[in-house]
Amino acid sequence: MINKIDVMRLEDLPAETRALVQEIIDKDDVQCVQVSCHSEEGVMDLKNKACDALLAHRVDAKLQGSKINSVINRIHVAQPKARDDTVRAPFIPDVVKERKKYDKNDPERRQLLKDVEVEEGGAGVYNINMRGTFPKLFFFT
Repeated sequence: MINKIDVMRLEDLPAETRALVQEIIDKDDVQCVQVSCHSEEGVMDLKNKACDALLAHRVDAKLQGSKINSVINRIHVAQPKARDDTVRAPFIPDVVKERKKYDKNDPERRQLLKDVEVEEGGAGVYNINMRGTFPKLFFFT
């Protein structure tokens, strides 16, 4: 991480100093992120790279453990293969396609239990009569 880029960026360094820093950056397993805490430039990028590196390290540590072998032997991921050239599109019945969409402002709409609840005082006030006959309004959306 190179900090204080609001004062001076890596590109603005003298040639010999920049060559020393570039030598470090060019090594394996080195990531360079330029950050300014004052202007918050690059802070989120640094956080994301650090979280990704930590996650990769944890995954590698779990894969090195002995418990993974007992679990991995029980996992099978099936990949479906086409058995012929027939296109199998999803089937939606015509009744469902022709069904009128629920519109809250439509006076001809079917009355939902939610609508009855609003008419009777709203949530916390309205109680369903559990002992009597149930109204035939049990349509939920």
